[in-house]
Amino acid sequence: MRQQIVDLRKAMQDKGIDIFYAPAGDPHGSEYVNDHYKNSEYLSGLLAENETLIVTQKSANIWTDGRFFLQADRELSGSGIELMKMGEEGVPTAMEFLVSLAEGFEKDHPDAECVVIGFDGECVPASLNRELKEAFKDHSKVQFAWDDDLADRYWKERPEIVPSTIWELPLSSAGKTSSEKIDEIRKAMADRDADYLILTNLMETAWLTNLRGADIAYTPVFFSYALMSQNEVILYVMEGALGSKEKALLEEAGIKVRKYESIFEDVSGIPSDAKVWIDLSSASYALYMRLNENNVINEMTPVALAKTVKNPVEIKSSINAHIKDGVAVTKFIRWIKDVAGKEPQTEISAADYLEARRREQDGCFDLSFGTISGYGPNGAIIHYAPSEETNLDIRPEGFLLVDSGGQYIDGTTDITRTIAVGPLTHEMIDGYTRVLKGHIALSRYVITPETTHKQLDECTRTALREVGLDYKHGVSHGVGHVLAVHEGPAGVRKTDTPAELKAGMIMSNEPGLYMAGEFGIRIENEILLKNAEGGCLVSEPITYVPYERAAIDPALLTDEELEWVNSYHAIVRDILLPHMQGEDAEFVIRETEPITR
Repeated sequence: MRQQIVDLRKAMQDKGIDIFYAPAGDPHGSEYVNDHYKNSEYLSGLLAENETLIVTQKSANIWTDGRFFLQADRELSGSGIELMKMGEEGVPTAMEFLVSLAEGFEKDHPDAECVVIGFDGECVPASLNRELKEAFKDHSKVQFAWDDDLADRYWKERPEIVPSTIWELPLSSAGKTSSEKIDEIRKAMADRDADYLILTNLMETAWLTNLRGADIAYTPVFFSYALMSQNEVILYVMEGALGSKEKALLEEAGIKVRKYESIFEDVSGIPSDAKVWIDLSSASYALYMRLNENNVINEMTPVALAKTVKNPVEIKSSINAHIKDGVAVTKFIRWIKDVAGKEPQTEISAADYLEARRREQDGCFDLSFGTISGYGPNGAIIHYAPSEETNLDIRPEGFLLVDSGGQYIDGTTDITRTIAVGPLTHEMIDGYTRVLKGHIALSRYVITPETTHKQLDECTRTALREVGLDYKHGVSHGVGHVLAVHEGPAGVRKTDTPAELKAGMIMSNEPGLYMAGEFGIRIENEILLKNAEGGCLVSEPITYVPYERAAIDPALLTDEELEWVNSYHAIVRDILLPHMQGEDAEFVIRETEPITR
């Protein structure tokens, strides 16, 4: 058993906690969290983006999704923590398991006054409040201890939060002033009869203020809250984060500034009869407990939708970022194909080379997530992160899967290319072409008002399912503008509900195939949704990098699919060639030649 779990159990005993619940998260529902909040990762040793740990004095179980199953099997080995594969048949959800543990405790301790479930109220979503009430409505002995952060008791070397320096996103990228955005949001509040709007999602406060920071890896945001009414806007930030220029910009927009932690005091002071609009998926349990739940409007905030529909300036700016990103990635692909087998290269050295090419581009200040560079069998681990322990040499054969992205002043990028670094097997070529067919199907899909998420998802899987194959992740997510690389509500889910997509949204198109222990394939472009006749939507790829022509079997493509690939490659050639010289230019010309049968 990991020592961290042993230390946790001691802290649980000291505080009278019977069951400890620790989902990955921070006070803002962030996908990537500051090291200070990586509690479940510290306890379990599992480096996943989506995990929930539940510990008692006798057991330790952790849930994660299909992207991390192979990784979890390796990282949890010998830890004494049992992996619970989310979504798999026969595997209870974390909430179902929590209920069963409480029931078991009640049976084993009939004389106990209560069963105490503990969690850090600032690092679990407010929506948990309603889930717990429903799940434990028949369990009068169950109590919840949420106002004590146990981590400070057992995590002796816990990293401190050091606030980053906040900076202004130029209007040439943002497209609208903060004042203009505030006016729009206030109209939405009035339409919904909301007296107050609380913003807890870090991307939303950054978008509203046209400010950016670096408090979270790969996401240019800063720890903050915002409280809005028709009369005032208050931004809550950590001391020392704002410079004089940024303070002046906020003052000009009519935004007051208070200390980060003051949000709890101010929310507690909201009149109990006031209607408060707050998204409980990103608000914390601790914040929600200070509100009158009978007057809470629990909906996606108007900021969330406003930021996912890009304005014309943001779209133009983002396309410019993707052109620069295409130059960097294409140079990388040409290089890795040339050097594979000629000089020693590894997954990490390849990722480092790609990052260097990106940072050469004007306005690139960071990556948008940690580069997934998986050679051969590591490519089959969906969200693989190369480490010194797993770092494979790249041999002149098979596939190298690289999923990567950059943060530019003018946009956020995300692209996956599966690269042939040498001869391929028939199975690899067949798999790649079938993934490409799914990728093309989503690219060509005309989205009507009646189109469902399920229809969009299934069109990407048809060619794979015809031969009994599939993949265990979603096909599309929204992409923020100089914000999070994964942004809701844009994207495609597996649900049979209306897609509710809008022109101006930018999202990914990324089907894949993963053969455990052998190879992985994923092809990803970002696509821009545009209006078409009859209230329909069509998509335009704004990622400009050639596909892997050595892995395409033209015989498997229809005439329409082949025409689509050749048309896309013609666009890539026109866009990239003016930025390429020498061997890079020759590579672009060669890789974008029309493919024939």
